[in-house]
Amino acid sequence: MKLNYTFLFVIPLALILIMDQMFIELAAPDNPDAQGALLNITVKVMAGISLVYCSLFFQRMSSYMRLAFFLLVLYVAALVFESKYVYGSFMIYPHVFVKVLQFAYAFFVYAYYKSNYHVKTKHVTWFILGGFLLNVLLVNPQTLSLSAFTNHERGVYSTSVYMLVVPFLYFLSNYFYKSKFLSLFLAFFVLFLIFFFQHRTVWISTAFVLVVYYLLIQFKTDKPINIMAKLLPIGTIVGILGVVASGFILSIHPEIVDKVQESFSDIENFESQGTGGWRYQQWMSYLPFIENNFLTGMRFEGFELPIQFYRDDIDAPVFEDGNGHHFHSFYVEIFFYTGLIGFGLYLLIALYPILKAFRMRVLTINQILLVAFISSGFVFGVSYVLPVFFYGVLGWAIAAIEMERVEYPTFIRQSGLRMKARRTVAQKALQSA
Repeated sequence: MKLNYTFLFVIPLALILIMDQMFIELAAPDNPDAQGALLNITVKVMAGISLVYCSLFFQRMSSYMRLAFFLLVLYVAALVFESKYVYGSFMIYPHVFVKVLQFAYAFFVYAYYKSNYHVKTKHVTWFILGGFLLNVLLVNPQTLSLSAFTNHERGVYSTSVYMLVVPFLYFLSNYFYKSKFLSLFLAFFVLFLIFFFQHRTVWISTAFVLVVYYLLIQFKTDKPINIMAKLLPIGTIVGILGVVASGFILSIHPEIVDKVQESFSDIENFESQGTGGWRYQQWMSYLPFIENNFLTGMRFEGFELPIQFYRDDIDAPVFEDGNGHHFHSFYVEIFFYTGLIGFGLYLLIALYPILKAFRMRVLTINQILLVAFISSGFVFGVSYVLPVFFYGVLGWAIAAIEMERVEYPTFIRQSGLRMKARRTVAQKALQSA
């Protein structure tokens, strides 16, 4: 029996994925201090490895990605110089450096797959889903109850639930293009998990992903599908079963309806209700500092700035001073620490696969899946700092955009070559005439 070793090519991406909290908890369950220490060490070590690896294999990159990586290294060098000149230390506050060094994860994954593009989406999918289920069953089993749902005890971090969007899109694509009914049920199962853990930002991001995914399928493939026709037969059956089951459950636990209504109300009134109101107050607390340092950010001075976000009930800072500022928005964080320059460095890599995809006539299904997911980062980043794993998927998406090409059947390729030859002969005849 011949073994297929292609699953090993998931390792470079997995090195970035495992820095998510759900994998960190599996490594050190019930020990928050050990989890924090492990995460801090892993983030810094992988940042160093990423910079060294990309420097060694710089020639693998496309000219655009070389420029983007050079600008990132130049910015990090400027931070090192400022740290040494002002504070007498090459890296006075690692917390500040990490805000841009995490971009290097995308270059690391991209540079590896640019030369070794053998990664399979199904392997990434099962790695994510397997890690999530292990975390829920072994570390957070208390979250699997109706009382946890109604009491909003989510247990699982928003970033971990956000990662489930990748398996969701993979299973959905498998059903649409390979007619695998099991994949449809798996897609519904993953979608249920996304709903059950009640991270409203992930709900909105998933809805945004589906819109982008639908548009790309309709306009960027040679085989656009009728999604309604695909989903209607099975969707009707699942819908009927869902209504019957939910009717039975809701008759026993009517508080579930109230909880769902409350969640959607919090989304509609984000400035005053739920965690949205909390975030809005934090944004307003730091807005003056962002406006006054819009171009370059506050960098190390930002780390030293006392916490500006106060609790109204006890008139005290929400976080402790001396540990940096912990924002609930990627945009607030990046502009506070690095300003427009740092945000520009992010856009150089985040927009690249999206804009390149829109310029391409035809995309593969995997490219569509990855571009749709990466696009949702602009939505997720409003309420949360972008997770570390996002940069790994971003690097994979860039490699996919540059490496993957639509495979046509042999007879179509041969017909295309014959047509091209005929056009060439006709053009030469016209020129000679």
